[in-house]
Amino acid sequence: MKLLVIVLNKENFLDDILSGLVELGVMGATVIESTRMSEILVREIPIFAGLRQMRREGRAYNRVIIAPVEKKETLRELLKVLKEMDIDFTSPETGFLFTIPIEDFSGGMEDFEF
Repeated sequence: MKLLVIVLNKENFLDDILSGLVELGVMGATVIESTRMSEILVREIPIFAGLRQMRREGRAYNRVIIAPVEKKETLRELLKVLKEMDIDFTSPETGFLFTIPIEDFSGGMEDFEF
């Protein structure tokens, strides 16, 4: 089992990504609103205020989607589905995704359809 993590910078893709996950049978996703580290440094730590000019343009906030997935192929299938929707994770402006191996899992497996 793997934990899929998607850091999404382009929030307008959220609904399509969630639809793609459902299409692949990934039902147990959680969406978290998040703030980029550079935004916190610039706003809350005065010594880093000079970073304001150096930081990349774009939103200071993003969404993080996490979901347990059983099959390794699911990530490849998801990338294919997203590409068909014109969502390109090779572009850094979109965000990034990765998986982490899950060694142990405890909880309501009946909530997840694999």
